[in-house]
Amino acid sequence: MKIKKVEVKSYCVDLPTPVKAYAAGLMTNFGMVIVEITDENNLKGYGYTVMHGEQQDSIASIIKNTYSKILIDTDSDRIEYLWNLMWRKTHYAGRGGSASFAIAAVDTALWDLNARRLNLPLWRLLGGNDPKVKAYAGNIDLNFPIEKILDNATKNIEDGYKAIKMRLGRDSLKEDIARVEAMRNHIGDDIELMADANEAWRLDQAIKASNMLNEFNLIWLEEPIKPDDFIGYGQLRSKGKTSIAAGENLHTLQEFQLLIYFKGVDFPEPDLTSCGGVTPFMKIARLAEANNLPIISHGAHDVHIQLLGACPNAAYVEVHAFGIENYISHPMEMVDGYAIASDRPGIGFDFNFDKLKQYETK
Repeated sequence: MKIKKVEVKSYCVDLPTPVKAYAAGLMTNFGMVIVEITDENNLKGYGYTVMHGEQQDSIASIIKNTYSKILIDTDSDRIEYLWNLMWRKTHYAGRGGSASFAIAAVDTALWDLNARRLNLPLWRLLGGNDPKVKAYAGNIDLNFPIEKILDNATKNIEDGYKAIKMRLGRDSLKEDIARVEAMRNHIGDDIELMADANEAWRLDQAIKASNMLNEFNLIWLEEPIKPDDFIGYGQLRSKGKTSIAAGENLHTLQEFQLLIYFKGVDFPEPDLTSCGGVTPFMKIARLAEANNLPIISHGAHDVHIQLLGACPNAAYVEVHAFGIENYISHPMEMVDGYAIASDRPGIGFDFNFDKLKQYETK
């Protein structure tokens, strides 16, 4: 079926409570770009990407001014062909960054469109492994006092989570360690705990932190150094005692290949909204599988659950704190600490554009 229309909308959505992570700083909103692709039978597919720093309009402009011209009147089921066409069209100014975010929204919309046409949920179209994936609460809480962090953890457990993530990167490592110790004492040993430093440290600091955190039985320490320091990640894993998750800020399959080649990661963590969409995410998942590694996700849990449901090496889906579930028709379901991929066609939900309209920017 030929593509007849490509519509792009961008939003800057207010967060109910400002949140902080080390690399991003204080966040009071997030940007979102939604793509709607319509075929010649008037069937529609949807995809989106998210970002912070109010970059949504520049990313939307790439889709409107460049990718839309490529897509119109092409076959919507030639997803691999269209992905590479978009990549080549912007590779000189892109090869990651904004181009990967823009391609991600289009690519996801194409997969959604094709799955809806076949009346299949995306997780089945992509391979149909297991719709049930362990979930963890991806709290963004670096700016919160420890009392609020512990209260939120109690709420997470009451909501059924059996795994929780907290943020590191305070003014001193001593303070970070004290907060992890307080959290572990609060939740006990039966709840899994992860910690995300969001690029807070130099390599030597990260190695020290990894060894000091070992006693708290973390599932992983996430992105403690700059995301593309592949040699550094290899050294961190060889000298530190805590497992490492990384990849949310990598934008290409080749970057993940380097991260794995240098033995820098225990839990590869692609984000479909920043690595170019469903197409490269699944390649990264297969790359991890070929290296006997699990795959986890970052953000966009309502779509990621569909992808992870197709992966035999799926380990965890992050339930992100941005709250996109407030703007879609069917939020992701959870049962006994596991996220469940919907059997509704495509990505399994529609957007509530009426509710989003107040945040539209262009």
